[in-house]
Amino acid sequence: MSDNGNWCLIESDPGVFTELINNMGVSEVQVEELYSLDVATLRAMEPVHGLIFLFKWQAGAGSSDSQEANINRNNEEVYFAQQIIQNACATQAILSVLLNRAEDIELGETLRNLRSFSVDLPPDMRGLALTNCDQIRDVHNSFARAESFLSDEKRTATADDDVFHFISYVPVNGRLYELDGLKDGPIDHGATDNWLEDVGGVIQKRMSQYSQSEIRFNLMAVIGDRRKILNQKISTVDADILKLMERLDALRLDDRTESREEAGRVETQIGALNSERAGLEHMVGMENEKFRKYRTENSLRKHNFIPFVYQLLRGMSEKGTMQAAIANARDAAKRRPSRQEPKWQ
Repeated sequence: MSDNGNWCLIESDPGVFTELINNMGVSEVQVEELYSLDVATLRAMEPVHGLIFLFKWQAGAGSSDSQEANINRNNEEVYFAQQIIQNACATQAILSVLLNRAEDIELGETLRNLRSFSVDLPPDMRGLALTNCDQIRDVHNSFARAESFLSDEKRTATADDDVFHFISYVPVNGRLYELDGLKDGPIDHGATDNWLEDVGGVIQKRMSQYSQSEIRFNLMAVIGDRRKILNQKISTVDADILKLMERLDALRLDDRTESREEAGRVETQIGALNSERAGLEHMVGMENEKFRKYRTENSLRKHNFIPFVYQLLRGMSEKGTMQAAIANARDAAKRRPSRQEPKWQ
């Protein structure tokens, strides 16, 4: 694997990944962080197109003889690309899900062209095609942090560095695959009637290979746009309410006892549906607020605050408050536990 090839590090965050996907031209897809692997949680998010798993990379960890034996280097059903450069693993893990669910996702022009161009290439050439795609690289690098000093020096991670890596889990033609760009091919975890029921055990098994003190894992789901799904449910509820209202109007014209009793039952059903509709509208509002928060946070991530900081420090220096602020900062740093900046494979 070559150096970072002008691909920046990006933060593992559902808001970042959702905007990254949308900016690549993919529509009606979002990313949600998962805090549980139970089937009920996953089913509540359906449709789930795939999972993205972040873990601390360690040589030999997560690998076994049986797993290596399940690597299918000549699998033509799975779109698998090897990771050619560092720093691109997050975007590559996302693309591993999207490009294998092309029948269920509107990929947009950029990813459709990439897939059609590279689908017949071997995995290493697919990886090269991916990392040389200007549109994808530009979207990825739009999340780069502003740096006060630029350097051409390339630093290789050492044994003391925490190195993290992204992989994907995705169903293809009734089988569950693990897609890790550092491997030679997709890892086949076997046939599955319901991959959401089986993937949890696969991930738990991988996590169990680490020490009990290692808790730095992150799992995210690539799912359909929740707002669209919820609005479709609202439309269905509205149609049901309309039918019941028509039925209620007819019953009110009939003065028989049984008609009045049925009218009461219909009114109860309408009330329940109105409550369901209110709940769905509330959920749509929560989704809209979440996306508004994503836009704000991503705007702050991309903004260059260095000129502001420069002017602030200059003003503090002119007013003579700089030295006191530095002393306070040093005291605070001494009380703060040490923390290593993670590196990415």
